[in-house]
Amino acid sequence: MMKRYIAILVFAAALLSCTEKTDLRSSGEYDEYLTVEAILTDRADRPQRVTLSRTVPYFGDDETTDSHTAPAVKGATVTVDDGSVSTLFSEISDGVYQAPDGYCAEEGKNYHLHIELPDGKEYNADATMPEGGFDLTDIDYAFAGNKSMGLDSLWTVAVWGRDMPQTSYYYITIAVNGNYYPFDLAEVMDDKYFNGNEVKGFPITTLMQIHELQELYGDCCKYLEKGDVITLEALSLSKDYFDYLMAVVLNGTFSSIPLFSPQPANCPTNIKGDKVVGYFAACPVCSASVTVDDPLRPYYKKMLPSLPI
Repeated sequence: MMKRYIAILVFAAALLSCTEKTDLRSSGEYDEYLTVEAILTDRADRPQRVTLSRTVPYFGDDETTDSHTAPAVKGATVTVDDGSVSTLFSEISDGVYQAPDGYCAEEGKNYHLHIELPDGKEYNADATMPEGGFDLTDIDYAFAGNKSMGLDSLWTVAVWGRDMPQTSYYYITIAVNGNYYPFDLAEVMDDKYFNGNEVKGFPITTLMQIHELQELYGDCCKYLEKGDVITLEALSLSKDYFDYLMAVVLNGTFSSIPLFSPQPANCPTNIKGDKVVGYFAACPVCSASVTVDDPLRPYYKKMLPSLPI
């Protein structure tokens, strides 16, 4: 998220340095793009979905261009082929296509996504499931602060486990009682701080409680209470998918739900077809959970035996 703030400051500085009044609205025609969100995982207990929508103008004024109401693409035919079996993803709601129950991706396999729209346009993409980059064995939390600067409360979340020898890339997300962070609060990172090493109590992310965020995103941003369950998930990414997510962060589109509601610039894609953005990826997932016993606990309990108290 720091990269996003830096980008915003640079952009603001550039605007302030201009001496002439500039109209940021484009006088040209707007090009509508197909948006593809297609991430397969190795979790058979999780729905495997492909989401199709249309981009909208960045400076749209009416409700049809609201970033939360990007037009869904209905009536498409969506299949994923693993080289031996082609699986049809059925439309379960407008623009959301889901695999049959129990379907998941497997490490080392190649997957081919094929999309055919009602108007006959076709789109294709390929993805390979990478090796899992991290053996996650445990997590814990610690209270890190109370009311200040608009932040109601903050906790840090640490991990225990082992990072694999190869250079790995991760998408880190967190949940409270099964309610996961949205894209714009998640982390995208590499393993340069612990590559190939055992990890003991590494503070990998934070859990924020802010009233406004709770109104927007629900209980993933609630104040922790005794009995709440914190879950951390780490998705191992291919280098290409990592580069794509970093480009999305720098374009600020993680704050758009669905992704790419306003059309982004300079984001790579592995989807082949006419006027399309998004990505098709396959990612192994590791996860661990901890139950809150004291929301104000100021240390990682699992490290207590080794702490000089």
